Amino acid sequence: MSVDESIHLEPYDERWAERFREERDALARELGGDAAGIEHIGSTAVPGLAAKPIVDLMIGVHDFTSADRIVAKLCLLGYEYLGEAGVPGRLYLRKRSARDFNAHIVLHGGDHWSNNLAIRDYLRADAREREHYEARKKDIVQSGAVTLLDYSERKSDFIAGLLERAKAWSAARGNGADTTSP
Repeated sequence: MSVDESIHLEPYDERWAERFREERDALARELGGDAAGIEHIGSTAVPGLAAKPIVDLMIGVHDFTSADRIVAKLCLLGYEYLGEAGVPGRLYLRKRSARDFNAHIVLHGGDHWSNNLAIRDYLRADAREREHYEARKKDIVQSGAVTLLDYSERKSDFIAGLLERAKAWSAARGNGADTTSP
């Protein structure tokens, strides 16, 4: 199964937050203690930011011994398992239906966890950075990136810089998201 798929951007939709809450609650009931936490990440988690209309959920685990159980339960709920999908230390699943979701299983409190939260919170707090990121994303799509892998590759340098700024912002606030992997 290929990770690559067609993409497009849509203006921010307030329903994304509600869709996250509904899916989080359903997953929390199903996963029970196997999940240490479930967070809304990615652009749909940032009010006002245009995004691919796919809600990203980050599922934290205390260790990866519970990952097989989580993957099996998510597959029963309609998710497709794609392994690490090019990102070591993260298990990736997606559900494509009337409401689209991505699920990222990562170590709770680890680099992926901390970095995703730092970027999300930084973009929520900084309107100028949010506008700059949105402009970059739109430029990438307008220049011909219509698949996930191409789009992701074209924005990877920007994301690396964004992560550094988000980590500095988070550290200055005392949140300690001083990690290195996106």
